[in-house]
Amino acid sequence: MSSGIIEAVQSKLKEKGIEEIDIRFTDLLGYWRHVTIPVASAPSDLFLRGVGFDGSTLDGMSKVESGDLALVPDPRRLYFDPFAKKKTVALFGDIVDCVTGHPYSRDPRGIMKKADSLLKFSGIASDSYWAPEFEFNLFDSAKFWNGSGKAGYEFTSIENPGSSENAESHGLVHPTHSGYHAMFPVDSLHDVRGDMASKMHDAGIQVKYHHHEVGRWGQSEIEVNFSPMLMSADNVMITKHIIKNVALENNLASTFMPKPIPGEPGNGMHFHLYFEKSGERIFYDKDGYCSLSSTARSAIAGILHHARALCAFTNPSVNSYRRLVPNQEAPVYRFFSGPNRSAAIRVPAYARSPKKMRFEYRVADGTCNPYLAMGAMLMAAIDGIRKEMVPEDMGFGPIDENVFAQGYDTSDLSRLPTSLDEALDSLDADREFLESDDVFTPDLIDAFIGIKRKETDLFKGNPHPLEHKLYFSL
Repeated sequence: MSSGIIEAVQSKLKEKGIEEIDIRFTDLLGYWRHVTIPVASAPSDLFLRGVGFDGSTLDGMSKVESGDLALVPDPRRLYFDPFAKKKTVALFGDIVDCVTGHPYSRDPRGIMKKADSLLKFSGIASDSYWAPEFEFNLFDSAKFWNGSGKAGYEFTSIENPGSSENAESHGLVHPTHSGYHAMFPVDSLHDVRGDMASKMHDAGIQVKYHHHEVGRWGQSEIEVNFSPMLMSADNVMITKHIIKNVALENNLASTFMPKPIPGEPGNGMHFHLYFEKSGERIFYDKDGYCSLSSTARSAIAGILHHARALCAFTNPSVNSYRRLVPNQEAPVYRFFSGPNRSAAIRVPAYARSPKKMRFEYRVADGTCNPYLAMGAMLMAAIDGIRKEMVPEDMGFGPIDENVFAQGYDTSDLSRLPTSLDEALDSLDADREFLESDDVFTPDLIDAFIGIKRKETDLFKGNPHPLEHKLYFSL
């Protein structure tokens, strides 16, 4: 890193009167973690050598006998955190090996950087641009418990149709089954989302728009404009941080859980993406299906071909598969289409010009680690392009009909996994495309699978509350 950039950052921190430097990193599960250094005691070589930490305490990061790692802050992105009491700047930390100083192979951000570099060095494209959609619920209260002889959860929302019985609702509940684009005051969260969008703007994240989603229990959506890959993933971490903290300031509980409420639409995290080469988008061809170029169609084929393995990273929770069910506003089958929202990948009708061309992967959800999920999707796209895969020849569509319509024959369609265990099996069997060029190392994939197997094992010996309703009196 050039001394000029470091000096500019240090000057900026002094100008802003920053009191603390917060170095943040993302663990394998997708949690944001941090270490805080008072500016007055920050070492002069902080941006060169970083600060040490014990990686062995974090699932899958490092072993006890070799736990020492270091966080080296990236001075190219400053986030002035408005939620800290002291004036604080957050810096993204890259995890390095303390002995060699080399990037650590299990650093999720480092894995994404390797995938991004591979795209550039392959000659396929110079950059990839990404725009995630953030879907989440805001509840008035949230409780959940699990112990010997008791298990359950309870969420409340003034927008719940049942809240009409409460005087404080003033009868302002959704009169239909859809809260999509509801107007305030029925949309009780307009100003809360507006505050979130404002703080995102202050953090350098360009918000496209925000609105109420279909779910009536405070389901919301914020969409952002495109950013280069690494910046986009960093933005995911900042955005989730902002949403959670603004919610808390308003005495609300926020969640990106894919399926928190039975019978209500789930929360996805759709990813829009496109590639550029020499400043020009390379996904457009006016003569192609939906104006897709052959490169775009090969990228789509690669993603759909590896979609079952990708789900381990894009949908990494047991709860993810409560969302991926028919007729619940989420994809179930591996195919692409134009504006068909039952497709795993769609090409928006409003984005079919040379300057707007992109496609949308609709499978992922907000429990994913954005660095691992986006890195894996990019590796699948690269594999499809390198091998010149053709989605039409592989049975991946296009299909422009609603496959959930009554009587539609889905027997020839390939399904996405129906459980996390199934996704992990697929990842274990189809990992070569990720390990290409040493982007995802075998030990990282093994560690990730091991962590997630422990999660699925928790459910094998624990009865679901619904089981008591079904079987208690037999």
